[in-house]
Amino acid sequence: MTSHVSSNQLSEAILESVQHGTYPASEEIISATFPPSAFFEALKLLKLARDEVKAQIRTSSKDSAQDIDGWISQAKQLRRDIETVQSSSHEILIKARRDEELRQDSHDASSKLRLLEEEVAFNEKVSTTLQKVLGIRQATSQIQHLVDQGEFFKAIDLMIQVEQESAVVQSDRSIKAVAVLKSESKELRQEIVTALTRKWHEVIRIDGLTSTVTLPHHSQPDAMEKLGLLDEHILDLGKELEAVIIMPRLHLHAGMQERLLVVESNCIKTSESLSSPDIHRLVDDLGTLIGFLKTRLPPSIVGPLSQGLAPNLIEKLISVRLSTNIPEAFAALRDLDSTRHEVLRFSETIHSYDWPGEAQLQAWVNSIPELWVEKRQRTSLDKIRRLLKRGYGNIKTVERVETQVISQQDHLFTRNNNSDAWDASWSEEEEGTPKTQHDLQNAGNGREEEDVSAWGLDDQGYEATRSRDAASSAESDDEDDAWGWGDDKNLETPPRETLESSTRDVNGQGNERAVTLRETYNITALPTGIRDLIDSIISDLGELDVRKSSDAPAIAALSAVPGLLLVMYRASASNFYSINNKGNMFLYNDCLWLADQLRQLMRDGNQKHGLHFDNDMAALEAFGKRSYGKEMESQRTIIKDLLDGAQGFINCTEPPFSQECDLAISTIVDRLRDTHKQWRGVLSYSALLQSVGSLLSTVVDKITIDIQDMSDISEPESQRLTAYCKRITALEDLFLPQQLANSVPSGEDAVPLTAVYAPGWFKFQFLSEILDSSLVDIKYLWTDGGLKLEYDTEEVVDLIEALFADSEHRRRAIGELRRSSGR
Repeated sequence: MTSHVSSNQLSEAILESVQHGTYPASEEIISATFPPSAFFEALKLLKLARDEVKAQIRTSSKDSAQDIDGWISQAKQLRRDIETVQSSSHEILIKARRDEELRQDSHDASSKLRLLEEEVAFNEKVSTTLQKVLGIRQATSQIQHLVDQGEFFKAIDLMIQVEQESAVVQSDRSIKAVAVLKSESKELRQEIVTALTRKWHEVIRIDGLTSTVTLPHHSQPDAMEKLGLLDEHILDLGKELEAVIIMPRLHLHAGMQERLLVVESNCIKTSESLSSPDIHRLVDDLGTLIGFLKTRLPPSIVGPLSQGLAPNLIEKLISVRLSTNIPEAFAALRDLDSTRHEVLRFSETIHSYDWPGEAQLQAWVNSIPELWVEKRQRTSLDKIRRLLKRGYGNIKTVERVETQVISQQDHLFTRNNNSDAWDASWSEEEEGTPKTQHDLQNAGNGREEEDVSAWGLDDQGYEATRSRDAASSAESDDEDDAWGWGDDKNLETPPRETLESSTRDVNGQGNERAVTLRETYNITALPTGIRDLIDSIISDLGELDVRKSSDAPAIAALSAVPGLLLVMYRASASNFYSINNKGNMFLYNDCLWLADQLRQLMRDGNQKHGLHFDNDMAALEAFGKRSYGKEMESQRTIIKDLLDGAQGFINCTEPPFSQECDLAISTIVDRLRDTHKQWRGVLSYSALLQSVGSLLSTVVDKITIDIQDMSDISEPESQRLTAYCKRITALEDLFLPQQLANSVPSGEDAVPLTAVYAPGWFKFQFLSEILDSSLVDIKYLWTDGGLKLEYDTEEVVDLIEALFADSEHRRRAIGELRRSSGR
């Protein structure tokens, strides 16, 4: 619907908006279209409204015309005031600029005044400095004249004054004359120093070629002291006296001869002739030297000289002559009484001359026992080093003797009533020993422990034997623990038939007997040399007990020297023994022999000398066992590496694997025989068998495991493996009883002891039989041949399945085996 809004309404709405800023309230007016015809009417209304406003203004102006005139008058007055203020401000700015110019002029004038004052002060200073320079220059000329006249004391006094004045003048570096003056002062001082030094050497003449010191008269050191030169020259004098007089007198020359001191008028020198050493003459000569210096030199020189020379003199006397005069042998200590007396006399001499060093000499006299112990310790350790450097020396065969007391309850006792039946009894006794691999392992607790028990040195087995032998003595207990003769239940039992034995009734009632076991082995010359050193120290300790002198408490430290020798031996032995491929075994023997010797010394009652070898014996035995263990581990590693070349005997009939297997077996056999040959000249026979048996056990165990791991073994492979086993079995000749080892065995006497020393030997032998047997033979071995003692059912079953093809006979044989074992 179209709205109808008149032009008048639209014009009034525009006028209302112009006058009051409002919008029309009617929606129709707002939305209406403004037609062109309405412009004129709207302009007319706006003009009328403007005229009306003008009329209102005129009307209002007529009412306030008077007030407006006042306002105009005030505005004009304000303008005049502003112009006045502007004029005053301009004048102020002009005056300010004038004041700044005056201030700058004043500052310039002050600067010029200050510059003039500095110039005046500088001129005055230059004048004063030049006057001082002139005075110093004149004093310098006077000093030069005094030096030329030889009046050094006056010259030095004047020189000190000149240096003080020069120090003030030299602070001003702006004058070139100061540098010249400084150079002249230095040259003048150097000239005085040179003249005084020349005078000093004219008074004190030292000739190094003839070892002569000349002091014609008292020197005058005051001038040198003022210049601070005296201390330096005294120090040089002390060094020259030490080099020219003291050291030639102290040192021994060709043929252990010494020179003497000779005093001739105003000089002292060393004689050209030589004489035998004499501490009395030496002390006299040193006292003469001190007296000569005391009388020929003024106190101002002797005092400082003694402070520097005396300590060096006494130190050299002690180190060059006195300490070297201390003997090594205890019996020669009595000869030191004269030396002690002479040292005390020299101490009194230097005290009378007020020289220092008396306390140092007294301390040396009081420390003679300690010095002797130190020298004994040093020489003993040096002897140990020389022993080790010389090497093994002569190889010596020693005997190990072991005595055990057995009671009537002992099985050994009941079967050895006749000593002639000793050797025969062991075969009977061995019937009760474990026969299976499992039992041997239980008895020995593995082969890892055999490395440190080549002669049964194992504590657990011995403890079992000792509990059975409660009546044995404490000494036998110690020896059993070290040598392990009672280790029958341990891993490896030494073959008793290799030991010479004898029995005797202990209590005369026949219920106890003493059994003596003997065995020989080889040692080097090193432990015997150490034993000789320890014996000499024990001898000296015994002399101390007899002497009961005041030196005994101090020299009691000598009892620690054997322990140091043993520590030195253990610390250095490995390096020296390692040069020989049998070194570890020799070291093992040497350590155990030396430990046994120490045990014997303890039984001989040497504890009263303060000697306790318990820790040393334990350390030596442990050290020897470690050496043995290292050697065994090294040999095992080599053997395992060689066997690894066979690659588990897989395809042992096919080239090139067959060649590798043949080479491995041949090398192993040769290796064991060479090792047996090397060690036979070192170890006791039982230890030799146990050591080689341990290595053989490693071989057979590895071969047994490798063959058992084969899942299929053809007939050619079985034959080849059997041949390998027979080549290993041929090593039995290494384990013959000692009395048969060097002869051609025959009959029953040639039964080897391989199974005693190689726990896996029986199992290996059965393996060889299985490889070369039929099913019937294997069943016979299982039921009547003792196979079940070494193998369990499943091990045999696995071997049968690997050796024989699947058949009714194989299944029947396996079933019978399992039924016979209760499965």
